Amino acid sequence: MAETYQYVVIGNSAAGLQALRTLRKHDRDSSVAIIDREDHPAYSRVLTPYYVGGKTGRDNLFIVDRDYYRREKITTLFGCNVVALDADGHRLEMADGRQVTFGKLLLAIGAEARSLAVTSDRACTLRHMADAEKLEALMQNARSITAIGAGLVSLPLLSHAPESAEKHLVVGSNRIFSRVVDPEASAILEERFRKSGLQLHKQNDIVAIDEDERLQLTLASGGRLITDMLIIGKGVTPNTQLARDAGLRVHDGILVDDYCCTSHADIYAAGDAAECKDFVTGEPTIQGNWMTAVEQGENAALNMLGMTCAYEGSLKNNITEVFGVDIAAIGYCQDDASQTASTFDAGTGRYRKIFLNARRRVIGAVLIGETNDAGLYYQWIRTHSAFPGEQALHRTNTYASFLQRLA
Repeated sequence: MAETYQYVVIGNSAAGLQALRTLRKHDRDSSVAIIDREDHPAYSRVLTPYYVGGKTGRDNLFIVDRDYYRREKITTLFGCNVVALDADGHRLEMADGRQVTFGKLLLAIGAEARSLAVTSDRACTLRHMADAEKLEALMQNARSITAIGAGLVSLPLLSHAPESAEKHLVVGSNRIFSRVVDPEASAILEERFRKSGLQLHKQNDIVAIDEDERLQLTLASGGRLITDMLIIGKGVTPNTQLARDAGLRVHDGILVDDYCCTSHADIYAAGDAAECKDFVTGEPTIQGNWMTAVEQGENAALNMLGMTCAYEGSLKNNITEVFGVDIAAIGYCQDDASQTASTFDAGTGRYRKIFLNARRRVIGAVLIGETNDAGLYYQWIRTHSAFPGEQALHRTNTYASFLQRLA
């Protein structure tokens, strides 16, 4: 006998949790269930590098506790894996043979970390709680730590690793954060990180791993690294197979319209598995950041409730702290933008670069150092604000005086 719910959410991270909150904010009575293969309440993936590095406890990762779901009368099917979706039949099949039927469904099923062709028990990605627990155990006694992939997994993990550990980063491209910031910002950050002890191996790859008491990594350049553990941060692949097998439209991610609805009228998608239009370019994209997942989760839930609400589009919004340096990249941050304006203070390490379209509207920004003002740049982009002039930016030494010049 199938269990039946008016609303079912698959996925218990940013998008799924925000969808639950929105559903219950507007509808206290309808039946709601959440399904997730991890047997945990929702937790912050953003904080996991701090836990791995011993900077915070495991309990501090959780956003809500198990009582939250009980208080909100949400049925939790945790530790359960959905293996099939019958879209027209409004039915889900679980790995254990159970079936769940739904009125409206949200696919907030995220993405999986890419691995290497060669691997080891002392190599690990970071995507789930089990990964964080494994990395935390490996890192405790590591004298040397190597990571591959210069993005938002490897660098924060190396940053929060014990100061005494030797740190190596293998990078396939010719610069770090190549998908996050502009080349000028990459160069500034590389210099700062090297001063913090990071050893960079750019335009390289790991082609073989030999294990003895320690890992011996053979690089494509012919060099070798002796290390105690390997962090794999090669990006992610959206979880689309369930939707693809069900006949939903899929490209890189699950394709959704301006209402976060898939090609089936009763099935929605949000977060790292959903491909939605970019706010700046209008092109389909997967942003893969926490704020986008929250926005899409809320929008999907509102539309599931019948409260027609268009989503304006997603924005890149990556804010992190690496080796003591605050970094933010918001909106469109490519140097093929119509115009750019930047300022850099070598003394303070403070860097600002603004990206403009042909009408001199702000479409993106990269910030290094003191990123408390990131929200302002986000609002400038969302409101299509005009940039007051390149000279104002170059003459500015402090954020306060910058604001005065913009007034």
